[in-house]
Amino acid sequence: MSATIITPPEPRTLFPPLLACLPTAFMSPRPPPALLPLLSPILRQRVNLLAGNTSSGQGGWLNLLSWSTSRSSKLGGKIENLQLEAHPVSGELELEDIDKVGYRRVDEETLQCCLQVEEFGLLPVYVWCENDAEGGQTGGTMGWRLAELRALEDLSDDIAQWTDSIADANDLFESQSHPDAPATTSYPQQASAADEDDDDDYWASYDRTPNNRTPARTPAKRASPAPQSSAAATSSNLGPTKEELEYFARYAEEVQPALDDHDPDEETPETANSTLRGGELSEQRSAPTQPAGEPNTNPAPPMYASSNHEFNNVLQKEQAELEAPRPTSPASSVDKLERGAEDMTRAEVGVKQFISTEMKSMYRLARSVGMGREEFERIIKTEIDVLGMLEADD
Repeated sequence: MSATIITPPEPRTLFPPLLACLPTAFMSPRPPPALLPLLSPILRQRVNLLAGNTSSGQGGWLNLLSWSTSRSSKLGGKIENLQLEAHPVSGELELEDIDKVGYRRVDEETLQCCLQVEEFGLLPVYVWCENDAEGGQTGGTMGWRLAELRALEDLSDDIAQWTDSIADANDLFESQSHPDAPATTSYPQQASAADEDDDDDYWASYDRTPNNRTPARTPAKRASPAPQSSAAATSSNLGPTKEELEYFARYAEEVQPALDDHDPDEETPETANSTLRGGELSEQRSAPTQPAGEPNTNPAPPMYASSNHEFNNVLQKEQAELEAPRPTSPASSVDKLERGAEDMTRAEVGVKQFISTEMKSMYRLARSVGMGREEFERIIKTEIDVLGMLEADD
């Protein structure tokens, strides 16, 4: 298991941000931006891909928070009956204390906890995540993230798997994964002690024999306490049997040719292109030897003469093309400017749509916690004024 120190969850810090996002499921087909950092990576990917799909049914993305169809069908009724009241001074949701917390270790790297929220009849199941960069709003890159949202009555499905502490969850997982091994016997130690005693008796017998001769009795060879290997296992170490050799021979003759009818060894290698002209070496051998002192009237033709001449012509032509100036077409510059203006227009439209979407999401989130439109407009105006002050300072 991981050596990272896992801190127990804090229900008053963990659950209220999730609870504030749930009522928006009936007003928007997409989840609010504040919800995604609260989810585990796999659940976050599921919601991102499937949110807004018409097949999600009643409740929209709310049903995606549960991995079971039967469980997700209960969430809509639970959320519709929520009675959320904000504190008149602090503006925070007033919740009862959540005292019942369960823990479960699924495997060596997965630890889960569940909060029994009896006030709303919900059972959020969280999983401990590490290196979760997209969940940085709730404790950095590691912490508890929502793995599934259930109704409280669904706890009876796996209530025996939940324990009261992280240590108990680890112990239960170890007991289920690694059952106790049978106790080891002390027979090998006893056999070793008996061998030592027998050897002592053997060497002591020298003192009882005349002239210190070697005693007639030698220590009996004791069998090893380990189980004896079978005859088949002993014979397998000596080499392949006759049946195995026949099998391999039949495989090489019948099976392998059928699987691979292309044998590279049977190919006739093609003649590679040679720089030597055909018959040149034989002509040089058969050429008559010139007598000493007489000039050679049949000189050999120079090799690569035509090739070098053609190569020099091509090289000079390429150098001339590179040195010649190339006029710049004004049409290409106009095209570049038009493409740049089009990209700027698309970027501007995308930014405006993003701002509009974010504004609507923030307004829906404010309404879900009971905030009026006047208060929402005042907050937005205050933030805009602050931006103006920052620009003035710059």
